[in-house]
Amino acid sequence: MKSSKRILNIAGIMVLVAGLMAVGPATAQEPSDGLVPTVRVLVPNLSSMMAKVMPPSFAVGLLGLDEDSATGRPAKYRYLLVTAQYDTTETGEPRYIRTPFEYAAHGADVLSWDDPGWTAWEDYPEAPDPDPVIDVTDLVDDVYYLMALQVMDADGAVSVDLNYQLEVFNFWVREGAFAPEVTICETYLGCPSASQVFNEIAGGQPLNFSWIASAEAYGGEIVSYRHGWDLIDPEDPNDPGWAVPPGLAPENMFADERIFMDGIHTFILRVEDSAHQVRLITWGLQVVPFVSMNNQFPLLVIDQTVDTNSNAWPDENGYPRDNAVYRNPYWQFLAESSGGVSFFDWDRDRIDHTQEVSYSDLVMYKAVLCYARAHTNQTMFQQFRPVNGQDKYVWLAPYQWRGGNYFQVGNASMESYLETLLYMIPVIFDANETVYLLDGQTFTVGFGQKELPDGTMIPRGPTMYPYATAGIAALDWTSPNSKNIYGRPDPARFDRKVDCVGLKGLVLDPDFRANHAVDASAIADTFFTDMVIDWHDVVDAGSGNLELFSNTFPFRNDEFVNSNISPRTTPIIPQECLNWPGAPGGMCVEPMFTGIARMDWMREYMWNEGDPDWPFSTYTDTELIEGCGSLGMTSYQDIPHSSALTNGQTYGYFSYKMTEDKPSGKADVYWGFDPYRFDPDETKKAIRWVLDYFGLQINP
Repeated sequence: MKSSKRILNIAGIMVLVAGLMAVGPATAQEPSDGLVPTVRVLVPNLSSMMAKVMPPSFAVGLLGLDEDSATGRPAKYRYLLVTAQYDTTETGEPRYIRTPFEYAAHGADVLSWDDPGWTAWEDYPEAPDPDPVIDVTDLVDDVYYLMALQVMDADGAVSVDLNYQLEVFNFWVREGAFAPEVTICETYLGCPSASQVFNEIAGGQPLNFSWIASAEAYGGEIVSYRHGWDLIDPEDPNDPGWAVPPGLAPENMFADERIFMDGIHTFILRVEDSAHQVRLITWGLQVVPFVSMNNQFPLLVIDQTVDTNSNAWPDENGYPRDNAVYRNPYWQFLAESSGGVSFFDWDRDRIDHTQEVSYSDLVMYKAVLCYARAHTNQTMFQQFRPVNGQDKYVWLAPYQWRGGNYFQVGNASMESYLETLLYMIPVIFDANETVYLLDGQTFTVGFGQKELPDGTMIPRGPTMYPYATAGIAALDWTSPNSKNIYGRPDPARFDRKVDCVGLKGLVLDPDFRANHAVDASAIADTFFTDMVIDWHDVVDAGSGNLELFSNTFPFRNDEFVNSNISPRTTPIIPQECLNWPGAPGGMCVEPMFTGIARMDWMREYMWNEGDPDWPFSTYTDTELIEGCGSLGMTSYQDIPHSSALTNGQTYGYFSYKMTEDKPSGKADVYWGFDPYRFDPDETKKAIRWVLDYFGLQINP
């Protein structure tokens, strides 16, 4: 046994419980004329009604008070530790003090101020040093003990009371009754409370474990941590699976990142306290492996557009075209005998937005086509969306890395990966800024930093899916309701009004056509919105009543990338994939489709109809600014306010970020628009071309 001057860090331990029974042996010392010092035992969760169960080794704190001294502290302290046996039974079994009533009756038989077992007086630490802590070690199992405390002031006056669980600590030693409390976390699998855990994970999923433990609840200390993988015998200190020797060094507090491609693996954490009590955590992992291309089905289609009850996009007869009743039949061309994907089965190979999606669903397929739109009820993307600033694991990434090709389409589809916050646009993933304060409102403009298990701080934005896997540097929307243009107080729909900036048509990038030798019969140079869904302009043009400010063009959430059309001064630096197969110019993103804004479509239409002075033949400069928004327009052929800033932006692209190790060697494809909303014949041809590019067989 020894004493030390450590802080016993126990929440609430300084609060003395009133009403403890002040019973004990007769006072053997008389107080001096002045006030005597007092002392209290400090043990967590101490009950006044019974002996406390303790391990064979632990720490006891004491709190000494001396109201007469300038510091408020005594000058010295000492203690006595004895077994609490006061008698034996007829069979020779010991009788122990276990309750305040037994202590009141037999305490004087056990404790004495004259007992030679009292330790020598030790100096009480001076403020601001912590109060003393007494280390008790290697006590006998299944024995009750009493520990008495006494303090002395500078004048030699001593504390005079031996009250139960106040100055005298009654406890029962039980070996194995305690174990350290351990909090172990994996970045994306969470922080389970059980000692045995099992998870299914993706092949290639990075694993980062870190932990902390405490024995303070029973006055112990953690003396070592040790961890390892796939141990033969966790009880063998020489097992080759141990990653580090036991200890308290920084490397004992986290595990180096590991990646497994297949198999069952077990992570072991061993925590030992000062009483040699051990807590063993076993975390089993079933790794879902990649499937060979030769054994994969061709195509999985995932619906992540929550539109079952939508009444948006009414056609000329009032039928809501933004609805699964109409949308799903559009996609069934994939299962048609002519023009469909060979061996694709609509019932087997499609997952509806009402069904759960797992990683094991994906790995069975060469390619995945997902049509999506940001929504809180998405079954797949809600697994990926961060919550309260904490990122989740996106298991699409390892699929795209080693499993197959991914084709994602839909307005606000990339937004599905983002936490629902107030954003200022464009969202720049590697920006140093985090928030922008405007009129008392906090807007997100960047993602700050995140801490790795080893304590290293890194930028968070580049670790998120849009940057890390899709390869984009920035994301923006044409005229969103719920986002503000950088530095602006009102939602973007007021600064970039959808009648002008909304996406009306698509242009296949000429460099893309040349790079991939795309035949004109496979993908048209230009195509526009579906005249059944976007029918107002067709009808108005036919009647000669076409208006720029029609309030009938609702398509405001199409996404474009890697461009800044706002006043934000932060540079957008497109990512480089210099050594990746096929990446044109060594860039991660290759533009496929650029957009035609409604204003630019209408200008060309009006010029072709014989009005070369449009828009100024119809609108004043003030009317254009008011109708299109102050940040919606730019010039065209030196004609001010005649083109939308969203015109010519990249709305569809190839991403080479995951091609380096991908079995097919082909880029992944992202369209920030819903192909269902555009000319169905042309979009279906373009989709077939992409799937053929992936290596799937298209039925003749």
